[in-house]
Amino acid sequence: MKKKAFSMLATAALATFIATGSADAATESYTVKTGDTLWKIASQHKLSVDELKSFNNLTSDMIKIDQKLNISGKTANLPPAKDNVTAPPKKDAATTSSTNSWKNTSTTNGNAEKLSPAAEKILLATIEVSLPLLDTPYAWAGVTTEGFDCSGFIYYVYQAAGLDIPRFDTISMYTNSSDVDEPKIGDLVFFENTYRSGISHAGIYLGNGDFIHAGTKKVEISSLESVYWKDKFTGYKRFNLLY
Repeated sequence: MKKKAFSMLATAALATFIATGSADAATESYTVKTGDTLWKIASQHKLSVDELKSFNNLTSDMIKIDQKLNISGKTANLPPAKDNVTAPPKKDAATTSSTNSWKNTSTTNGNAEKLSPAAEKILLATIEVSLPLLDTPYAWAGVTTEGFDCSGFIYYVYQAAGLDIPRFDTISMYTNSSDVDEPKIGDLVFFENTYRSGISHAGIYLGNGDFIHAGTKKVEISSLESVYWKDKFTGYKRFNLLY
């Protein structure tokens, strides 16, 4: 009797699995959830980020919760693509800084949105490298998996992703990067007036308003829209070495 009951349960479970798989296979759209990024969604559906952006006529890596994305490449009954997902407003570093050490060193690259396939690959690789490092403890001047500070974390991640950068401190990273208006996954985010005046903290952009960084205790993911970080956010930048 027990064997018969188990057999019936197993059959039911198998049927549910097959039905779920069929439903997933038939799905041609995906609804963005909290914590999603283009890279994460693309990976889940065995797509590249470029393919996902192409399917949805996206011009940036920004997405928003409840947004529907075409994941099949087929024409779907999705709302027409709009530029309705915007990056958080940038502050003007020249007017918000309380110091003069970095005011006039920020650069703007005229080709900031034109990247080679190799550079695009490096930016995406930073996410693959950084996410497994979540919860690594903070360590002042740390540049290994034993512990990171914010600039050491970025140095480690970009080196592992294929960009040979010097061991910059935060201000040097700021001065050796260019402003970008339409950030891509893997770009840099900078903050001012955290533990010191002026540029004092940096992280790596994940898309959807989130960034990964070595916080005061560990490597973690934070939102640019949080009360603390929103007030200190100065803008998105990209290493000049990527151009």
